[in-house]
Amino acid sequence: MESEPVIQIPKLPKFDSGSPELVAILDKIRFEIDKKDEEGKLFEFYWFAREYPRFYRYHLDHAEYRLNQIHEKYQNLSKEIVKIHYQNSDSDIFQVSVGGLEAHVIYWDFESYLSSISCALDVLARVVGTAYSGSPPVSFNKLCAKKEFTGIVDILRKAQSRWVHRLKDYRDCFIHYTPVDNMVSLSVRKEGSAYRVRCKLPVNPNIRENIGFRYSKRVELLSYAATVFRNMQALDRSVARELKKLYVAGAYPARTSHLFFVGQRSRK
Repeated sequence: MESEPVIQIPKLPKFDSGSPELVAILDKIRFEIDKKDEEGKLFEFYWFAREYPRFYRYHLDHAEYRLNQIHEKYQNLSKEIVKIHYQNSDSDIFQVSVGGLEAHVIYWDFESYLSSISCALDVLARVVGTAYSGSPPVSFNKLCAKKEFTGIVDILRKAQSRWVHRLKDYRDCFIHYTPVDNMVSLSVRKEGSAYRVRCKLPVNPNIRENIGFRYSKRVELLSYAATVFRNMQALDRSVARELKKLYVAGAYPARTSHLFFVGQRSRK
């Protein structure tokens, strides 16, 4: 009996414990603070350490949901396409693209995915800001731009250089300027004994006009999205470990008041 066709789709990363490490570390820190803080001097920080890590997890849960939705759509569409070819053709040459609503929802999920990761990064920066006195910025990019902040912010800057800039380039392009194409599609191509599934992604999003986009076989939507999530996991672990070190050394939190109602604005 002939074996079933092999469909090549990237595997998805998962948080080991089902939750970001930053949430677990901040829970431990606030529980210890609650036991020691008999006079309630750190009451505001206690509530901040309870609320904001959960906002952070909320955005990452959203990102993980969107990533799973994209993966599921890849699987379902490609299985249908490959099944038809596998049962009706002996040819090793096969490539087909599927457009319309079925492809559009993949890109809609991807745009939401980019936004949710970006939101998580901003909340992460706000949590990191409690490691510094004064009034650190509450957005990821603005915090990274403050050269006077070193230490844990250097971890954010490294991530910014390695992958965050690229993510924000895609988000800004697709949300504020242009989608990938006006006829997006998912393609399935037979390569040897396996079927490869792809959704295209431009390598030059900062041109911000889809007529000028360039594409590469090395850049693909789901593969890129999965890589971003792995990078986010690594950043989460690094920040959580550093906050724990600072707390054990008695250097965290450095800012314990005026943590809420930051960034509020009113319109005249």
